[in-house]
Amino acid sequence: MTATWHQVNLSYSREELQKLFAAANEADVTEGGRYDARGAAIIVWSHHWGNLATQIDSDILGIFYVRWADENRIWQIETHEGFDRDDLLHELAELETKALGHIKHGRYHTEPQP
Repeated sequence: MTATWHQVNLSYSREELQKLFAAANEADVTEGGRYDARGAAIIVWSHHWGNLATQIDSDILGIFYVRWADENRIWQIETHEGFDRDDLLHELAELETKALGHIKHGRYHTEPQP
């Protein structure tokens, strides 16, 4: 597996980061979701783990690395083979929308259709 690291500086308030992690935990892979949130990282899977077939087909899309304390930011994005930074920024837009009710740093590939 090949990974590419992208240095970023995506600042959030501590409360916003906590909301991002809470939303990721609500969609945790152990509950059939697509995220695996850990202390300083959110792993994003390509497919939900709602059933064995999608779990087997799922690959790690990428990882958001977080620095807490005084920084409160995503400082690095890791993308895995077959995916790029835009794919992960799309996932960040989805997560931000769920957690914050709006997009702060993420980007959709194209604008979502109503």
